[in-house]
Amino acid sequence: MYYDCKGKTAGFVEYLSNNYKEIKKFWRAAIEMKYTGRMIIVTISLVCVLIARVYGNLYYNYPTFQFPILGISFVIIFWWLGGKYDQVKFLSEKDALTKVYNRRFVVKVFPKLAAIVNKKDEKLSLFLLDVDNFKTINDTYGHRTGDKVLQHISSLLLRITRKNEIVARWAGDEFLIVAPFTGKNGKGIIIDLIKKELMKVSVELNMNVTVSVGISVYPDDGENFEELFHVADQNMYMQKRRRLENNPMD
Repeated sequence: MYYDCKGKTAGFVEYLSNNYKEIKKFWRAAIEMKYTGRMIIVTISLVCVLIARVYGNLYYNYPTFQFPILGISFVIIFWWLGGKYDQVKFLSEKDALTKVYNRRFVVKVFPKLAAIVNKKDEKLSLFLLDVDNFKTINDTYGHRTGDKVLQHISSLLLRITRKNEIVARWAGDEFLIVAPFTGKNGKGIIIDLIKKELMKVSVELNMNVTVSVGISVYPDDGENFEELFHVADQNMYMQKRRRLENNPMD
């Protein structure tokens, strides 16, 4: 027996062609919201449901437009499984408190960034930021306020950095900015922006919030991440010591 598949699938194809831009916009937004796992697994499940529907229609005369209760159930289950994947992926790359990248992600991605910089014969700057007197803030105002300070700092770092720059929480009250293609002028701009935004944070939280910043440049100060971090760490503590020498009561 011969079945005319064109007539049965024409409506679906027409729908896809008429709504292509809207569908593309939806998928792009979903990926940007870090729903990658859910989108991939749901796409696979939808394709499987569609194939099963066409197969059933061709060989078992199953109604094409009957409400797909079983198919929707599978999609919901796959969406849940994809959500679990996205959750695990988020926790493996992001810091739960500040929502910026974590140490593991920076260590993993740095060799790739270094390779790109080398290929284009450019520089890469590493900024190590340490919150001044953070223990005093926790002891005086409580850990909840200390958490707010960290969240405000991470937010301001995300605001002042470009899309190709990485902001990460390294440990405790330390943050990193990995800035490819940033020379001497770029370093000064980032430092000025940090100081300017910290003044706003200090006003908002009604306390003096400052950071000490150490900078190193790849490949001038090191050929790998460990060497680069060591130089930035030393420079950061030198700045912290100078701050204490100039302001003994700080």
